[in-house]
Amino acid sequence: MLSAKHLPPRVSRLWTVIRSAGNGDFDMADPHDLLWQHLQGSPRGLKFLRDFAEDGVTLQFYCAEAHLAAEITDDPFKQADTDLREAWLEQHRVDVMQIPPSHVLRNASEVSDAILSIATGRVERFADAASGKSAK
Repeated sequence: MLSAKHLPPRVSRLWTVIRSAGNGDFDMADPHDLLWQHLQGSPRGLKFLRDFAEDGVTLQFYCAEAHLAAEITDDPFKQADTDLREAWLEQHRVDVMQIPPSHVLRNASEVSDAILSIATGRVERFADAASGKSAK
């Protein structure tokens, strides 16, 4: 286990802040927990669910209104989709954003802002499509 006493002073202070910043519910070094802190509570009116599961399909972060899922993955080229998952995503018109964990750890706020911006645009497009308006 890495401890703050084995780190250079500047990094040690940061390590201490990160370790003490959580309230016990989150691991600040876990990119999933870090991103969830930004997506929970319906930011910008968008309701994200964590670890959404339906019909044998699990999505790490999912906004049904935007038909958008976000997943943190080390290898975006890894073929993780099963036929069942692909069929579910297609049936529900869900696109999946794949995000490297290093991006979340580096700047979770920026990553969440990007997700929320994309989700907002998708909500508007799906609302326009439902009302019969053409997309811009």
